[in-house]
Amino acid sequence: MKYGTDTKLGYGDYLRFRDMVTRRCGLYFPDKKRADLELGIFKGLENSRVDNLDAYYQFLNNDTSESQMEFDRLVNFLTIGETHFFRDTPQFDAIANFVLPSLIDRKREEAKAAGTVPQLRLWSAGCASGEEPYSLAILLHELIPDLLNWHILILGTDINDKTLDKARQAVYSDWSFRESRALALRSIYFTRHDKTYHLQDNIKRMVTFAQQNLIEDKFPAIHNNLIAMDMIICRNVMIYFATETVQELIHQYYETLVNQGWLIVGHSEPSLMLYRAFTAQTFPGTLLYQKTGKPTAVPDDWDLLVPAHTNGRHQIDAVKSVKIETDTFVSPALPRRTGLLNPAKVEPTVNEDPYHVALRLLSQGQTQLAITTLQNDFDKLPRLHRPYAHCLLARVYADQGKGAEARRLAELAITENNLLTEPYLILSMLDEHEGHLTTAVANLKKVIYLDSHSVIAHFNLGMLYQRQNQLKDARRAFRNAQNLLANQPPETLIPDSGETTVKRLSKTISGLLTVIGAPEG
Repeated sequence: MKYGTDTKLGYGDYLRFRDMVTRRCGLYFPDKKRADLELGIFKGLENSRVDNLDAYYQFLNNDTSESQMEFDRLVNFLTIGETHFFRDTPQFDAIANFVLPSLIDRKREEAKAAGTVPQLRLWSAGCASGEEPYSLAILLHELIPDLLNWHILILGTDINDKTLDKARQAVYSDWSFRESRALALRSIYFTRHDKTYHLQDNIKRMVTFAQQNLIEDKFPAIHNNLIAMDMIICRNVMIYFATETVQELIHQYYETLVNQGWLIVGHSEPSLMLYRAFTAQTFPGTLLYQKTGKPTAVPDDWDLLVPAHTNGRHQIDAVKSVKIETDTFVSPALPRRTGLLNPAKVEPTVNEDPYHVALRLLSQGQTQLAITTLQNDFDKLPRLHRPYAHCLLARVYADQGKGAEARRLAELAITENNLLTEPYLILSMLDEHEGHLTTAVANLKKVIYLDSHSVIAHFNLGMLYQRQNQLKDARRAFRNAQNLLANQPPETLIPDSGETTVKRLSKTISGLLTVIGAPEG
C-alpha cells in the first residue's frame, strides 16, 4: 500500500510509536516534529511485510533478529541527515584557525617530551554521509606537513547504516560542496567522474566509520575506541533527543574528552545550563566548549538560558541545587549512571565474593563503588579469581583514560595467569591508543594464539593493519573474523566487544572489505 505525505497517525498511534522509538534509540519526536515521525513510520510500513499499523507496531516489538532489522530500517527512514563539506563556515573557521592548530602544537610538545609519536583523536558523532569527518581529514592534511609521522584517528559514527555505506564510498555530488572552502579544495582532494566527485584514497583512509546507537552504546569505553578524544563534533544530533537524554550524553562527552579537549555542537544547541561543565569559548560567529575543569559560572538570569523545549523552572532548580567540586567534576544536572541502589546499602548476596560484587555494581553503573570494593576486599578473593579481578580493574581504568594504571594491572594479571586472553587484549587497545601499533599487533597475535576463535581479536587486528595500509593483511584478518561470525545467530553478543551483536559487526566488516577493495571469495 502507498502512503502519501498527508497520511497521519491517530493520537494514540503517535504516542505509542513515539515512545517506542525514544525507548529503543533515544530519538524524540514532540508534537512539533510529529510530521517527521509520521513520514518515517509510513515509509517503514510501506516497505515492510505487514499491511497495517497494529501489525507493524507488534512486529517492531518482537524479540527477533528480523524485527531488529526492521527497526533498523525504520531508524534509517527517521534519520536521513543533511550535511555537506565544511558545513557552517564560522565553526570551521574556528576549527581550522584555532582549535586544530592549538591541538597540533600541544600534541607535538607532549610527544617530544615523552619521546613518542604525536597522535590526535577526533570523533564526528552523527556523521551521516561522511562529509564532516572527511572535512576534518582534509584540514589535517593541510595543517600537518609531516602527517605520515602522526597517529591520527578520525572516527565517524551514525545510527543510520545506509548513510554510513555512502560515507565509506566517499562519492559526492555538487550539492555537497556548497561552502566556499569546499569549492576551493575540491579540485585538490577529489577526482571528477561525470557528475560525481570521488575523494582521494589517502584522505578516505584517514577516517574510520562505525555504526553507533548513542543511547545503547555507552561511552567512554575502550572496546569501541571512544576514549581520550581531543575533539568531539556532535552537531544537530541532540536536537532529536529528550532533555534528560541530552544531559546524559553531554556528561558522557565530557568524560570521553581529554583535558583541554573540545566539544562542538550545532548553533541551535548551545545552552550555558546544559553545557556548564565546559568552559564556553567564543569565536567570530560561533561558540565552542572546552574541557578545562573550570565550569561556566551560573548567571543570575537563568530563565534566559533554558532552551524552549525544556521544562525550564524544574531544570533551573535542579542545576542550582548541585554542588560543584572541580577536582572530581560532574556536570550540573548530569547524573552519573549509578543505577537505583544507595551505595551505603549495597551488600553482597550469600556466597558472593568481592569480584562478583564488583561485577554486579558495574552492571548497575556504580563504577567507583566497584573499584573500592575490589581494592578494599582484594585479600578475600580466591586466588583463581585474582587475575580476573585485575583484568576487570584494568578495563575500568582504561575506560576512564587512566592508561598507566590499566597497563600495570593487565601486566599483573599476566604474571598471575599467562594463559588468559583478556589482559593481552587490553594491552593491545592501550598500545593502539598510545600509538604503539607494532606492539598492539603483537599483543593481538598473542590473543589469537591462545584463542583462535576470538572474533574481536581478528577484527581489531584487521583495523590495525588497515591503519598501517597493510591491506592484504587487513583483508585476511577481516575475512577470519567474518568466517567466525558466519554461522552465529545475528543477535548473539560478541565477547569483549561491549555488547556488539554478530549482525552489527558483520555489517561493519562487509563495509570495511568494500572500502579496502577485498577480492571476490
